[in-house]
Amino acid sequence: MGINIILFGVPLIRETEPVSGTKKLTLKAKGIILLLVLTFQLHASCAFHLEWGPDLEGPWCAKREVGEDCCTGRDDYCSVPILGTVCYCDIFCNATAYDCCPDYFPHCFGLNIRSTTPRPTTLPPPRPVGPCRAPGGREYPVGDGYKENCNTCTCVVTYTPSRRSEWSCTDHACLIRPEMIRKINDGADQYTWRASNYSSLWGMTLDEGTLYRLGTFQLDRKAQAMTPIEIEEMENLPENYDSREKWAGKLHPIQDQGNCGSSWAHSSIAVTTDRLSVLSLGYITETLSAQHLLSCDTDGQMGCEGGHVDRAWWYLKKQGVVSAACYPYKSGFTNNAGSCLLAYNQTGGICPSGIQYSKRYKSTPPYRVSGEREIMTEIFESGPVQAIMEVREDFYMYKAGVYRYTRLSQRTGESSKYRKSGFHSVRIVGWGVDYTLTGERVKYWICANSWGTEWGEDGYFRIARGVGESQIERTVIGVWVNVEGDPLQEEQLQRGRMERFRVRFARRGRGRFRSLPTGRRKRRLLRKAKLGLRRQKTSQKARKSIQRKKENNWSNLKKLGKAYSRKLSRKERKERRRARRERRRLRRQMKLKALLARDLSIHS
Repeated sequence: MGINIILFGVPLIRETEPVSGTKKLTLKAKGIILLLVLTFQLHASCAFHLEWGPDLEGPWCAKREVGEDCCTGRDDYCSVPILGTVCYCDIFCNATAYDCCPDYFPHCFGLNIRSTTPRPTTLPPPRPVGPCRAPGGREYPVGDGYKENCNTCTCVVTYTPSRRSEWSCTDHACLIRPEMIRKINDGADQYTWRASNYSSLWGMTLDEGTLYRLGTFQLDRKAQAMTPIEIEEMENLPENYDSREKWAGKLHPIQDQGNCGSSWAHSSIAVTTDRLSVLSLGYITETLSAQHLLSCDTDGQMGCEGGHVDRAWWYLKKQGVVSAACYPYKSGFTNNAGSCLLAYNQTGGICPSGIQYSKRYKSTPPYRVSGEREIMTEIFESGPVQAIMEVREDFYMYKAGVYRYTRLSQRTGESSKYRKSGFHSVRIVGWGVDYTLTGERVKYWICANSWGTEWGEDGYFRIARGVGESQIERTVIGVWVNVEGDPLQEEQLQRGRMERFRVRFARRGRGRFRSLPTGRRKRRLLRKAKLGLRRQKTSQKARKSIQRKKENNWSNLKKLGKAYSRKLSRKERKERRRARRERRRLRRQMKLKALLARDLSIHS
């Protein structure tokens, strides 16, 4: 039987031949002596590891779990964090001076030998780190920084590959992008509009602009499936039309919603204000309160983070709003819708601004208008309409011209974070035709935005018409309005509505007629119109019955010897002409009443 003595995987003594008992004891003694010598040399060679000061003596290896505190082989995971790095508790930690933990040899081998000249126990202080240099040449100390558009750069210290200072910058997609402005303005032969920078939008990210500068949610399926009303198109619509010229000084002024996603409230209030002025023939020119609608309409609405226009119209129908002088707009400065300051069913009292109020302006149920010609007819006859459009990343930089989406982000291959879009509600106040530098004819809508007068063309913009640009013609809404609490304004509004019927009826070639009664006789007029339709059908049957009776009595008249077909006198002819004129007048009257009954049934 042979004997093998192996230390750390290395054979020290190998005897393959059978040995006697005495020789076996001799070999074992030699192995033990060699092992003690190697252990002493190992500890002596690593004695400098014991020269740590009392502040770093530990415990390090001693705080590891029993059985894992001293590793016999090489184990890179047998380590303990120390001074920003790690120290090891395995047998191979003596490769370099700083690999072994300070208490490795005292804990694992029981050695407690100290050198007469202990080495320092703390590392030398790090070299000071210099400042960061900005692109303009200015230097910033560590921890300081600067903001460039919507991104912030901070001077920080890094440890890879060495300890030094460098810039750490965010990488957001900005709302205003100078490189895109330059490309749009340089491509005058490709694009029909110009771009510009706006200080009110500078420094915002694209996500912030979508959230706080738009604010209209898409209609749900039921609202989107609302059947558009049938509007008889006008045959001779003008090529260019602007409501601002026809009703100068009577339309809602451009407002600035600020950093509050409340376009759903601003556009609804603006259309209501315009319709009040137009239908009252300029008698009612009060600006209504968007803050009242924004703060008090909380059913399914998100305030400054967006809302639904159909629910806004429901609130205007049920509750109505007060004037802007009574409830001024403040959410553009606070970025918060705030709490409602007027009771739900309150009909009068003290306004939030401190003045008295007694009126509320309401609307009828809204109706959709579909088709380019129908929208033009509705604007021409009834005033501006509300439209929901999709806003993409380049629209914020619009300055002038006829807007069309450029698709620059897609053409340049930018990531999807630069192509975020949202929905925005605006007013359409007119239309027109323009020509490009190459002579191309471009049709457009004139729209009013809610980003202040510094943006676009004094707060307005033009967008391509008839091609579905940005879905501007997909959801177009009109409405009628009412007033509660002011009999004079109610009377004037009703009078203007009747005048609108008269003008529209006369323009379509239906002849002349007298103005119909207005005001509090509205319901009575509606009943008469419905009753007149029934009487008209009854009178037609009666005339046919009388004609049959005349035919049956013809023979009886001849038998009596009366001249049935005698020549009429001058007085009788005059009376018959008068009767015919009266019948024609009544027929025109009945047609007007039928038209009125149809319109009232639509808008009531």
